[in-house]
Amino acid sequence: MQEGTNMKPLISVLIPVYKESKLLSAMLYKLISQDAQKEIFVIIDEPSEESIKISKSFKDDVRFILNNSRIGKAKALNEAVKLSSGDVLFFLDADIELPDDPKFLGKAIHEMRDTDILDIKKRVHRDSFLSKMTYYEYLGFNISAWLTAKFVKKSPAVNGSAFAIKRTIFKSLGGFRGVISEDLDLATRAFLNNHRFKYTGEIEVYNHVHSTWKNWAKQRKRWALGTALWAKEYCRELLKSTVKHPQIFIPGLFFLFPSLVLVMLSFLIPDLFIHKIFSIIFLFLAIKFSFILPVLMLTIIGADFLKNLIPTFLSFLIFAVLFFVFSKKLGFKFKFHEFFIYYFFFSLLILLIMIMGMICVFVFNKKLKVDWKV
Repeated sequence: MQEGTNMKPLISVLIPVYKESKLLSAMLYKLISQDAQKEIFVIIDEPSEESIKISKSFKDDVRFILNNSRIGKAKALNEAVKLSSGDVLFFLDADIELPDDPKFLGKAIHEMRDTDILDIKKRVHRDSFLSKMTYYEYLGFNISAWLTAKFVKKSPAVNGSAFAIKRTIFKSLGGFRGVISEDLDLATRAFLNNHRFKYTGEIEVYNHVHSTWKNWAKQRKRWALGTALWAKEYCRELLKSTVKHPQIFIPGLFFLFPSLVLVMLSFLIPDLFIHKIFSIIFLFLAIKFSFILPVLMLTIIGADFLKNLIPTFLSFLIFAVLFFVFSKKLGFKFKFHEFFIYYFFFSLLILLIMIMGMICVFVFNKKLKVDWKV
């Protein structure tokens, strides 16, 4: 693991796996070749035959912890951290792809010099409709992280698929807790303890999206319930932070869920004054002349359509411009027609799933069934 040296590793890389990961071997090859003082831990719950085979292939360079029974992601990582010794802890999910950059870990160490917790730039491989839509969702994640890091230098959230934290901070927070959204939970506790947060685009990882809607929906349901449980636990602290920094956290929320504007418009737009005038006139005429009634109905429907169409289209244009500007700044691709579908369909879909999760937790007090993470 230390490439022939007894020097203390500057960074400990920890990769949790449930059963197996098709991307694990490729990730380990790239990590082993990194030009940095490092140690690599792979923790596998209920390892498959393929995972056991991989552990044997990389046993000289990687430390594997194989748990025959499921102990949960949070506990597995906490136990691995106790065995590690790096000043920086770098957590990587097993379903991501690393860049072909031998200085990837060295850059992470450099970025950690002036922060306590580091969020890494993440983009999605664009190889399906789902992945192309999720690409813009992840762009929203990156924008929100950039905003909070730039103007607040603290953040209650981090994308747990790839992030780093100083060992001293991780230890002071008590490590991961046994919750579904263990990454959000850790970041929130770091935020409440005023620990520094940083977003970097100097290094990046690539996320892969589920290939089927069924698996995607299952994952989203878990995310929604996990996020709702997190929000319920920290709602008071989060509201206080929003009141203190509304100019950052509220825009950040809209970048995560731009379709919130569509929902708000459907409730907040008052009837147009001209709409009311025409309705009164045609209603009076309809009383006198029955043939006017169809015209009245068409007029009301047409007015409702125009009433919502103009502000809806304007909201789309505003978000399209904002996402385009940030895509250039953060190094993402942007295609107008894809964002159109994302804004009016995909973003609304994930918002509705999130709202359902919030209702299940806040109204019906639902608990998530046993999951690998806990």
